[in-house]
Amino acid sequence: MKYDVVVVGGGPAGSVTARFAAEGGAKVLVIERRKEIGVPVLCGEGISKKIDSWGMLDGRNWISREMDGARIYSPNKTMVKLSAEKAGNETGYVIHRDLFDQELARKAMKAGAEYMMNTKAVGLIKEDGRIKGVKAMHFNEKLEIEADIVVGADGVESNVGKWAGIDTTLKPKDIESCLQYTLANVDCEDPFTDFFLGKKIAPGGYIWVFPKGKDVANVGIGVLGSLSRPGLAKKLLDDFIKSDPRLRKGQPLRVLAGAVPVSLPIKTVEDNLILVGDAARQVDPLTGGGLTHCLEVGKIAGEVIAEAVNEQNFSEEFLMRYERMWKERIGKKLERNYKVKELMLDLDDKTLDKFADSLKDYNFDEFSTKGLIKALVKKHPSLFVKLIPFVKG
Repeated sequence: MKYDVVVVGGGPAGSVTARFAAEGGAKVLVIERRKEIGVPVLCGEGISKKIDSWGMLDGRNWISREMDGARIYSPNKTMVKLSAEKAGNETGYVIHRDLFDQELARKAMKAGAEYMMNTKAVGLIKEDGRIKGVKAMHFNEKLEIEADIVVGADGVESNVGKWAGIDTTLKPKDIESCLQYTLANVDCEDPFTDFFLGKKIAPGGYIWVFPKGKDVANVGIGVLGSLSRPGLAKKLLDDFIKSDPRLRKGQPLRVLAGAVPVSLPIKTVEDNLILVGDAARQVDPLTGGGLTHCLEVGKIAGEVIAEAVNEQNFSEEFLMRYERMWKERIGKKLERNYKVKELMLDLDDKTLDKFADSLKDYNFDEFSTKGLIKALVKKHPSLFVKLIPFVKG
């Protein structure tokens, strides 16, 4: 088996990379260890509407519900509201993540990429120290798939990165332990995503409520690894649900558990190798969100890979244009939000209440974490002086 490119992982980052590499003329194979694209769902299922302008998806069947904004609650329940009417029209959707992933894969297939399901990467093929492909298990059959470029899109665990010699280790303070219920029989009439902060509510993270319908919602929690212990996330989430009148009668349709990297990005390129998405730690360290980043960096990766195939140059030097380009696009945002995450860890609940009180009537100029951070810098410059360079312009 010989391909120009083997992509390990059929999630959004892998499928978008495969699509744009194939559209550029590369022969692409995607291997996916699961039996079905997008299943099981491992996501809060929220995404920004700005993806509409990128033209990467067709149809609307992947949208569960359109949101009018977000509400952030401090420990004493002071609410900060970001809405379309106050901060432009870039709000978001709550999606069906399985259908979303499948639509991205379908677009990649239409572009010419091949997919092999139930296929697990177990190692890299190397010759004289250079990566030459992937060793895999397809059902019970051992395969060696030769490729000029291997793409690691294999999520937070990222074995591909480890096998290539890249340090993918996550410190406890740079990973969130997450648990989510999809609850039916809840009251979520308002089309707003809700976020609840506080050291007693979700240490180092937050609880979210994402309405998928008027009586169905994703209700989840993220707890920072360095502040967690076995069973803590479930206890805190269960206690929160029991205390919320909208949610306490809810029944679970689905239960998910997993981990999200909230670190700075790692090195994403070696000779014959590219990392994308969670495998590259291209996740927002403040929110844990990574879907929009997957689409952005996947397109860049696919286009650079197509150029590399056309020029038959698979060196780290050539592929580094991918790393330079994605850093130009989202690098400053990731660095800024990591600094915010670190600052927030030192704040007690009274300070969070103080911040919320100062922003509860604030007119935000944009619907984004940057807009929220700009407001905090404006209201509390002495506490957020390190962030001033990141919010200018």
